[in-house]
Amino acid sequence: MKKLVLYFDPKASRMFNTVDSDTGEKKAVLSSPHNFVSRAQIVARVINIDNDDQIQARIDSGYKYYNVVDFAQFKIDAGIYYDEAVQAYKASTYGFVVLAAGVLKLISALNVSRDKLKAVFIIHPTNFGKIPTVNEIMEYMQEQKILAGVGQKKIEAQLAAIDTGERKVTRILVAQGKTPVNGIEETFQAMVDFEKKAGEIKSDGSIDFKEVGSVVQVFKGQEILQRIPPVKPVDGMDIFGNITPAVMEQMDGFRRGENIVQSGQDENIFLAGIDGVLKVVQKKVSVLETVIINGDVDYNTGNIDFKGSVQVTGSVLAGFHIKAKGDIEIKNSVEDALIEADGNVTVGTGCVGKELVKVICGGTFKSKYLLNATIEAGGDVIVEDSIINSIVFSNKTVNVTAKTGKIIGGDITALYDILVKVAGAPNETPTILSVGRNLYIEKELELVRKEMNVLRESVQEVIRKLRTSFGESVFEDPKKFIAILPPLRQKACLELLKELNSGNKELKALTEKSQLVAEKLKLDKEPSIVVYDRVYPGTTLNIKKRIRKIDREYENAKFIEDLETRDIRFTSAV
Repeated sequence: MKKLVLYFDPKASRMFNTVDSDTGEKKAVLSSPHNFVSRAQIVARVINIDNDDQIQARIDSGYKYYNVVDFAQFKIDAGIYYDEAVQAYKASTYGFVVLAAGVLKLISALNVSRDKLKAVFIIHPTNFGKIPTVNEIMEYMQEQKILAGVGQKKIEAQLAAIDTGERKVTRILVAQGKTPVNGIEETFQAMVDFEKKAGEIKSDGSIDFKEVGSVVQVFKGQEILQRIPPVKPVDGMDIFGNITPAVMEQMDGFRRGENIVQSGQDENIFLAGIDGVLKVVQKKVSVLETVIINGDVDYNTGNIDFKGSVQVTGSVLAGFHIKAKGDIEIKNSVEDALIEADGNVTVGTGCVGKELVKVICGGTFKSKYLLNATIEAGGDVIVEDSIINSIVFSNKTVNVTAKTGKIIGGDITALYDILVKVAGAPNETPTILSVGRNLYIEKELELVRKEMNVLRESVQEVIRKLRTSFGESVFEDPKKFIAILPPLRQKACLELLKELNSGNKELKALTEKSQLVAEKLKLDKEPSIVVYDRVYPGTTLNIKKRIRKIDREYENAKFIEDLETRDIRFTSAV
């Protein structure tokens, strides 16, 4: 009968098996220590025997490890050849022999990394304690067309360090390519905090969730970004002499956008080119003159305080505020919120609240309608549809422009003109329309006069003290009066007289100031109230210091002050 003698472990079909470690990690373990063979070593032999007792006599001399299996047809593959002289199968070089799927083959001990930048030779002493020689390794590398070997001396040194009496796997480095150095694209790191806060801690320890810092305001010359310079890529070469191209890597950072300029002191520091707000879109950092809020001003954005202009694509919800040094443009509505701008304010739909809506602007105010709102504008107030139960002041003109534009209820004041289609209502809703008043100057004049009153009281108090202490004679000829006083009383009298003199000087200066402020109340033109359609009873008209209560309906009327009678009269509006 025919048998096959295998001088290796036929159960091993690969050099290493993957198993789970005690920690659950995957690791590679040698499948068999008996399958490593050297060049010309017999790996298998076919024998013909009559019975199993004849097997031992047919085993090759010196081969202590073997397995005998029933003969089955098989093929030989790379690394295995049949030696006719000894009628046995041998290994053509050092390697790991297996019989798998009917093929007897030698698995190469040369292991090339996936990127082809490194090769190691896997060495385990054979059953005869042999390992490959340096020449065998160099020859095999040449056959594989490996060009980037580490050199004969390095391989010899690694082989010399192997203890052939110790049956373990050793990997020696035999080839090393040149690793490519990937380039790095220019990127930037932030030098300011872009992150939005959860809220602001107040002095009492509570958190104001309306102060989230969604607008990061910066000033011209402020440091914004630090540049991470680019790194030029350097190609590598694999162990076969092929170019391994380097690639450009993009680091996790920011890109430079609009109005970010290079510092004159440090080429890697970039500054804000203008005063403005930081805008970060897809990692691109820009400084913009205008804050753009995409959506509502709410708890997501928090309150907005900015030294430039602000645009809101949604509404401003109740309880929030926008304060800007430039213009404010709101596409939708304003609820019970505070809006302050040094420039113009435009509200796309209207201002609607519960008497808590307040808008203060230095320029023109525009809106579609007002309900329970307070408006104070340094320029014109232009409302398209209606003003209802609102307090409005314009330092120029109030104009309700729609064909059915109306003012119902509230207190409306303009420096020059109020122009409206309908004033008041059929149910005689109290409505006050006033022109010829500059509330800014009136407030300034009021403050000056209050200061004058306080100073007058102070002067009168000094006079009272002088009368009480020294009598009326002190006012007739102060110098002569002081001369006859004892030294201590002289000093007290002099101090009071100095205080009186100082107070009178200040009072004179304030009087002159009040006169200058009062001069500003003079108008460039005569003010008027124009009602193109109808004004209803219940409406009160104030033109400068004149008052007229409407007691019947008037149509198409222009109300002005009669310069002769100083009464309010009306003419046709058109």
